[in-house]
Amino acid sequence: MTLAYEVLVPAYQAEDSIAAAVASALSQRPAPARVLVYSDGSTDATVARARAAGAEVVDGVENRGVGAARQTLLERARAPWLLVLDGDDRLLPDAARLFEEAVETHPDAWVLGFGEVPDTAVAPSGPVLDPARPVDLRSLWRRNPFVSSSTLIRREPALRVGGFPPVRRLVDYAFWLVLAGDPAAQGRLWNRTVPVTARAVHGGTITGNVVAAVQAERELLVRHADVALSGLPRPVRGAATRARLSVLWWRGLSRHLDYGRPASSYLPAGDVVPGGVLPGLLRLLALPSVRRTVRAAARTARGGLRRDAGAGRPLVGRTAVAAPEG
Repeated sequence: MTLAYEVLVPAYQAEDSIAAAVASALSQRPAPARVLVYSDGSTDATVARARAAGAEVVDGVENRGVGAARQTLLERARAPWLLVLDGDDRLLPDAARLFEEAVETHPDAWVLGFGEVPDTAVAPSGPVLDPARPVDLRSLWRRNPFVSSSTLIRREPALRVGGFPPVRRLVDYAFWLVLAGDPAAQGRLWNRTVPVTARAVHGGTITGNVVAAVQAERELLVRHADVALSGLPRPVRGAATRARLSVLWWRGLSRHLDYGRPASSYLPAGDVVPGGVLPGLLRLLALPSVRRTVRAAARTARGGLRRDAGAGRPLVGRTAVAAPEG
C-alpha cells in the first residue's frame, strides 16, 4: 500500500522557515500528493518563498487566526490523509515511512499521533514504529498526547465533525476533543512517541505564550468535563475537574518559568482552579523554596528510575514524574 496524503501548512510571517518546512515535506518517501500552504495575511516573503520551494499556495488577504487557516486548508484538501505542519516546523527524514506503517497497522484510524524533537536536536537515525496507545475522550481530557505537527488526520471524519474551530489558541486540542466525542470514534484515535517532527517551541511562539494557553485550556476542559466524565457521580466529576485544573495550573507555571519569565507574571491559582483549598495549596507549592524542594525530589526520583533501569531491577513502587505541559 502506498499512503495517499497531503501536507497542509498554515503560515504567518514565516519567511525565515517556510522553505525548510516545505522542503522537509516534499523530500518524504512516499511523497505527499501535494504540499498546500495557506498564508494567513502574511506581509513578508512567506508566499514567494513557499512557492519557490515547490508548494501550492493560497494567499489569504487578512490575518484570521490559526483556526481559520487550518479550516481553509482542510476544506481545500483532497487526499484521504492529511498532516498539518506548522510553518516553523520540519518533518524528519523517514516520517512518511512511519505514517505508512501506522496506517497499515490501523487502517480504520481517524487520528494517528507521533512524537517530536526540538528543532535544535539531531534527527534520530532509522526510527522504528513503537506500539500505539489508544486515546479516547476521557484520556484526552485528562491530558492531550497529540503533537499538532506530528499527527496524521483522516480527512472525511474531520470534515464531518465540522473541522477546526475559528479560534486562535489550542485549536488542535479543541478539534481533538470534538472528534473524540463522536459516537463512532471509539478505537480510532491512536498515539505513539516515535518522533516525526522537528518542532520550534520557544517563548515567542504561540505555544510559548503560556498564560493565554492555560486560560484557553481551562475553558476547553470545563466545557467538555461533563461529557468526558459521563457515568461518574457529580461529586466525583467536580473533584476530577478541580484536580485536572490544578495539574494544568502547575504545569503551566513550570513551563512559564522554563521560558525565563517571573512567577509574578503568571496566573493566580484562583483564576484557574475553583474553590479556596486547592488554590491556597497551589500558592504554597509555588513559593520559590517549595518549588526548589519539589524539583529536587523530582530529579532524585528520575535518577532512581534511571539507576534501577540500568541495573535491570524492576521499577516497582516508582512513579514517573510528568513533564510540564503548556
